[in-house]
This record gives sequence, C-alpha cells and structure tokens, in this order.
Amino acid sequence: MASPDENASPRRQFLYRELKVLRGSLLLSTVAIGVVLLGVAAVFESGLTLTRNDGVLAGMLGVFGISAIVVGGTFYLLLKAVHRT
Repeated sequence: MASPDENASPRRQFLYRELKVLRGSLLLSTVAIGVVLLGVAAVFESGLTLTRNDGVLAGMLGVFGISAIVVGGTFYLLLKAVHRT
C-alpha cells in the first residue's frame, strides 16, 4: 500500500497510520467491531423504532459489543505485555 502523501495534513497522516495499525491487528479490529456494535445498539435503544423488538436487539448487540471490546482489548494488552518481555 502506498504511503500517505508528503503534503497531506497531519490529521490525515495520523488517520492513515492508525488505520494501518488497525488493519494489521485482528485483536484491535475486534475491539473496533465491538465499538460499532455498541453504536448500533445505541441507535436501536434511542427511540428509533424499526421493529417491535428493538430493545431485545439493542441488548443483544450491546452484549456482543462489550464482549468483543473486553476480549479483544484484554488479549491485545496481554500480547503487548508478553512481547515486551
């Protein structure tokens, strides 16, 4: 993949570096998916009525999101700690 343009803004270069790290790590990707699931759960819970079971869907997505964040984050930090030793 090409490197970011030398003339790009610092914000864009930062975003490029962060997305490159996210792409290279399954565990960080799992955390990102968990954050997205929590966001979708918040939309279902916010009052936007799509189905009769929006509360159930919000609860399920919330549990899956929190689980993905906890598991992905924990194992990522453990691997970082093991790698440093």
